Amino acid sequence: MVDILIFVYENFFGSGIYPAHSVLVNRLYAAGFEEGAVSGTLAWLDSLGQNGEVLPSSLTSSSVGTEWQSTPAQRFLVEHELERLGQEGWDFLAFLENAKVLSAAQRELILGGLMALDLDEDEPDLDRLKLMALMVLWRQGRPWDALLIEELIYFQDSLVH
Repeated sequence: MVDILIFVYENFFGSGIYPAHSVLVNRLYAAGFEEGAVSGTLAWLDSLGQNGEVLPSSLTSSSVGTEWQSTPAQRFLVEHELERLGQEGWDFLAFLENAKVLSAAQRELILGGLMALDLDEDEPDLDRLKLMALMVLWRQGRPWDALLIEELIYFQDSLVH
């Protein structure tokens, strides 16, 4: 999933436009990605939507609405989430949410993507988490702050490309 996200970032982020599903599928297959990885990653990207009001599948009731996105609440991680995310990753997500860069819904989308990563992969590091946050914000068409982009794009003192 991470390799596909990096490919999508490198090939489409600069244009500022998220490509049509068929274009993206064709480019990913042409680049040699396997069908299972492509379908899983695109399912996650499609779940992000574009309006920023997408709820995680466990919170799809219309009675929930979008109020939960702005209501102050505490989020506790279960053990397997904390193992996958790590303390540094949790601190980073909390920072983005407290700085009003991410909503609670966007945080949950990032956590969902992180939990969907292939279990054979190493524990996700902060760079992967930043990439997922960048994809969520880009896919939902959020306005960009120059400092935020710099923080999300520059991984370990090197530009992602």
